[in-house]
Amino acid sequence: METLKINLDLSPAERWAFLADYKAEIDELIGYYLNDLGDVSFFENVIDHYKANFVKSSYLEEIVCIAKISEFSSNQILISNLYYDALKFVFGCTAFTVQDGKTPLHARNLDWWTENDALKKYSRIFDFEKDGKVLYSGIGWLGFIGILSGIRKGGYSVTLNAVLSDESPNLAQPITFLIRDVLEEEAEYDKAVERLSQTKIASDCLLMVVGTKSEQMTVIERTPTRYALRKPENGMLVVANDYKTLTSEKQTGDVLQQSSCGRYDRTRELVNLYQPQTEEDYMKILKDKQVKMNITVQQMILNPEKGTIWLGDVPS
Repeated sequence: METLKINLDLSPAERWAFLADYKAEIDELIGYYLNDLGDVSFFENVIDHYKANFVKSSYLEEIVCIAKISEFSSNQILISNLYYDALKFVFGCTAFTVQDGKTPLHARNLDWWTENDALKKYSRIFDFEKDGKVLYSGIGWLGFIGILSGIRKGGYSVTLNAVLSDESPNLAQPITFLIRDVLEEEAEYDKAVERLSQTKIASDCLLMVVGTKSEQMTVIERTPTRYALRKPENGMLVVANDYKTLTSEKQTGDVLQQSSCGRYDRTRELVNLYQPQTEEDYMKILKDKQVKMNITVQQMILNPEKGTIWLGDVPS
C-alpha cells in the first residue's frame, strides 16, 4: 500500500495540495460518500453551524485545500468526512490484542461496504510528519483527513469500531477528528485513554487503545456522553460491534450487529488455539473465514512500540 506524507510544518491550507495528483480518485470517493448518504439537504442546512462550533479552524482549512483540487465544495468534502458519524451502521470491525508479557500487537479488520471496492482500492497509509520525523500515522483514504486506525510510535495505537446505543446523537466533535487530535497531541497511552474516554463526541463508538506495555490495553465503550473501560480477560482483549459493559445497545438487526457476537467468539477461540506471537500469527486469525467478512477492506497489525503497520492483502 502506498504511503503518503503530510507535512504538519506546512500551513493547514497547504498540507494536502499534493493530492492534486489524485483528483480522479478523490472525486470518485467523495461522490460515493455523498450518494451513500442520500439526501444530504439536512446536512447542508446545519453544516455551517456545525463547523463553526465543532470543527477546529485548522481542519476547516485542510478541507478547503482538498476542495480546491476537487469538483466538490468544501461543505461537501466536510460532510463526506463526517460519514462515520452519519452512517456508522454500514461500518464494522473486529480487533484484538493478546496479553502475553511481551510488547503488544494490535490486530484489526476494517469492514465497510462500498461499491466497486472503492475504499479498498484507495486505501493509503498517511504519515503525519513534524520537524522531518513521523509523529503519527493513520490508515485511511484519499480526501479523508480524520483517522479511524492510527499509531504513534513509542506511545499507542487506536482503532475505531462501530456500535449503536439508545442514546441520541450529539452535536459535538466528530470521533475521527478527535482520534487525530489525540494522536497529534498526546504522547502517552494513559493520557490518550483519558481523553478518548472523557471528551464529548457526536456518536457512539468502540475504541481499542493498545500501548507499548503488556498491561496497556483497553477497549473504551462510548456513547456521545458516557463511557466504560474494558480490560483483558483470560489474557486477551477482543472487540467487534457490540457493547460488553455499557447496557444501552440498540438492536438494528443489520448484518454487522448480527455477526458481531460470532466474530467476537471466534476470535477468542482462535487466540486460545494459536497463542499468536508474530504478525503472521495475528494475521492468520484476521483472515479466518468466520472473522473476516466479505466487506473487509483493510487488515492490519499495528506495533505501538516500533510504530510499524503490517498490512494484509485483501482479495477483491
